[in-house]
Amino acid sequence: MEYASIAAVAIYSILFVAMVVIILTTIIFNIKAGVKYRKNIARQLDQLRMSKMLRALGIDTTQYLHQERISEINMQMNRCNECQNTDQCDEDMATGNIDPGNISYCNNEESLKAIAEKQKQVD
Repeated sequence: MEYASIAAVAIYSILFVAMVVIILTTIIFNIKAGVKYRKNIARQLDQLRMSKMLRALGIDTTQYLHQERISEINMQMNRCNECQNTDQCDEDMATGNIDPGNISYCNNEESLKAIAEKQKQVD
C-alpha cells in the first residue's frame, strides 16, 4: 500500500507540473500574439486620418491602443475609412483647429470625445 501511495503522489505531481507548464506556455503565447496583433492594428491605424485626428486631439495613440477594446478600435477605424467628410477633416487638421467639441463632422465624434476626456482624467 505504501508504494501505491508514493506512485500515485508521483503521478499527480508530474501531471500538476505538466499542467502548470502548459498553462504558462499558453499564457506567454497569447501575450505574444496580442502584442503582434496590436502592432498590426497600429500599422493599420497609422494609414488612416484617424491617427492624425487622435494626435490632434491630444490622445496618446499607444495608450488608446492598449485601453480601448479591439472591437471598438476596429469599428472606429471602419467609420473613419468610410467617412465622406475628409475635406473638412484635412482642413481642420492642417490649420490646427481641432478640439473634441469641434468635430461634429467626424463619424467618431462621440467616441473621440469620450476617449479624450478619459485620457485627461488619467493624466
